[in-house]
Amino acid sequence: MEKYLQHMRTKIAAEADQIVQAVSESQNKRYPFMRKLDDVLGRERERMVHMFADTLIMDESDRIETLKSWGEEAGTELSHFEMISLDMMLREMPKYRNTLGAVIKHEAIELGLDAREMYDVISVLDQSLNDAIYFFSVPFVQQEKDRLNLTQNLVSELSVPLVSINDQTAILPLVGAVDHDRAVILQERVLPNASELQLKNLIIDLSGLQTTDTFVAHQLFNLFDALSLLGIQPIVSGISPAIAQTLVQLGLTFGRIKSFATLKQALAYIEA
Repeated sequence: MEKYLQHMRTKIAAEADQIVQAVSESQNKRYPFMRKLDDVLGRERERMVHMFADTLIMDESDRIETLKSWGEEAGTELSHFEMISLDMMLREMPKYRNTLGAVIKHEAIELGLDAREMYDVISVLDQSLNDAIYFFSVPFVQQEKDRLNLTQNLVSELSVPLVSINDQTAILPLVGAVDHDRAVILQERVLPNASELQLKNLIIDLSGLQTTDTFVAHQLFNLFDALSLLGIQPIVSGISPAIAQTLVQLGLTFGRIKSFATLKQALAYIEA
């Protein structure tokens, strides 16, 4: 079997240019904009063909190490091209499987290989292709995770914005819903930021708040208490009739916390 695999390796390497051309034409037809990346992708495709040829004669450990090293390097490089997605690149793999398989089939017939020997050769190629897909995909997946984390961090920052009015006062407009994750962000971001700004007053504006239930109310009161412990006066604005009614139904009251129907009224109180 070893001599057959060596023969297949030589033939595939010899036809690398034709295989790369077939893959490139197929991809450029599916994604015309890829023509702009022919130089980069062409070099990578040629490298892949020779790699698949070489893995035919490698033992298991060397084959895995070769494919892993290639996948990490190529996947990392190509994942940084914004116009290229993992789906686009994975669509190439069937073309390699078909073109390389065709070379192996032709040579197997020429060499007179029986069905079992043919199966053994194809199995080596299939395993290399499957492993290549996995190792190549890992950097793309990590890149998407990094982008998602960055987006989530930006959303988190925007979900609890502190708007400074002057050196002593800032406004925290709460817009939308307050769920568990956002409640955690309120505690983790608002308190350190308010302390860093050395605020004396923080106006929490509720006019954009979608709902007020027991959970939301308790989170707000926790925030009020924490601000007070830091020496920052919490002031509530935007108390709508719906919010007021909900608080009454829940048996809650702002008590010593200054509260106003509008942000204008709260600012007037600060300036008085």
